[in-house]
Amino acid sequence: MQNPPEKIYYFDEFRFDTVRLSLYHNDLMIKNIGEKPLRVLAVLIENPKKLTAHDEVIGKVWQDNPLGITSIHIAQYISKLRKVFAEFAPGKDYIETVKGRGYSFVGDVSANENYVSTPLQHEPSEYLPVSLVAENDSGKEIVSPRNKVKFALVFGVLTAICLISFTAWTWFSESDEDEIRKAVKESQLYESLVLYKNPASFEEAHLDKYWTTELDHKSNSDRNRIREAVKKLNEESRRYGDETKSEQFEFQTVEINREQNFAVVKTLEKWFIAVYFNDGTLQKNKHVGPYFVSYLLRKTDGRWLIEKSNTARINRPTPRLSEVEILSEMKPGQQFFVKLSGQDFEAETVYLEIFGAGCPESKPCKLSNNILRENSKITETVLDNVPLTLSSGEFRVSARNGDSQASNFVSLKVP
Repeated sequence: MQNPPEKIYYFDEFRFDTVRLSLYHNDLMIKNIGEKPLRVLAVLIENPKKLTAHDEVIGKVWQDNPLGITSIHIAQYISKLRKVFAEFAPGKDYIETVKGRGYSFVGDVSANENYVSTPLQHEPSEYLPVSLVAENDSGKEIVSPRNKVKFALVFGVLTAICLISFTAWTWFSESDEDEIRKAVKESQLYESLVLYKNPASFEEAHLDKYWTTELDHKSNSDRNRIREAVKKLNEESRRYGDETKSEQFEFQTVEINREQNFAVVKTLEKWFIAVYFNDGTLQKNKHVGPYFVSYLLRKTDGRWLIEKSNTARINRPTPRLSEVEILSEMKPGQQFFVKLSGQDFEAETVYLEIFGAGCPESKPCKLSNNILRENSKITETVLDNVPLTLSSGEFRVSARNGDSQASNFVSLKVP
């Protein structure tokens, strides 16, 4: 799919520049929105007051790497956009959710494809020396013909200074941001794909490459967490396997302070981890995330190092069940298949809990996400070809998306 055409969109006091991917309110740029939310906005605003389906947003915003991207990722960026609009235009709701299908930009939009950015106009006397400003008979200020050359020289010098200053600021800013991104991602790859694969080789000095040093043994919580993880792996004779990998590592925001010596970074991460015993026996495979991580970094001796990180879970949508359809003959103790219809099923995390004979309230039977993904077709509204093996009796089935709240129940009776 192609990206939306580059235009300037106007709605109320806002201007959205898809060329520079910038949102303005009353001609002032709104900062710290992030690239992905603005790309989502660019897709929605391309067809105002019309439904834009989840798949279309994913296809255009994540066209280079759509694997694993679902409606929950879009919802996160929609939430960020709504917070921005709520701050600058209270009471206005520009984005409408069409549940289970997508979103619609409902503001009154006009567009300009031939927009050329121009500086704000000011009175000449604001920027020119007094000797270059004259008045005509009516008292109106003009620039005299003799001084046009001087005016051009002064204007050229000022423009050059501004361009040089802006270029230098941009270069340093981008350079720091690149270094910060590199330090964060490389540190996590080192921790999971190098250190935990061979925990017996751990040396404290290895952490100095990515994490700040400590005034005392536990002042950097990340270093202490890594120490404890290595210690536990060694004590239990375990290690990470070669198939361990980062399934998603997406930077949400990178914010650097004015002195450019402290930064806050937010990422969205998902990992696949294979854990082995040292004799080569596989203990378990597990998917971790997606979850948000906030990193605090400090520039020390010219290097960006991690001082602390915090992990926050994503608030997942609560699924809803509407009906269950029997697809094959039901016999106690033998596998049969059903189809569950509903809303907000999340393919990467949805699983089932079953209550009834042999599946008590205190410890319900579970049909894991791995089993569903291996055997069933999963969409946002359907879990098709779900395999079940139950004894005779009446059962209640509910669904969860990872750590979300449980859905409502649907009833199932096995003869």
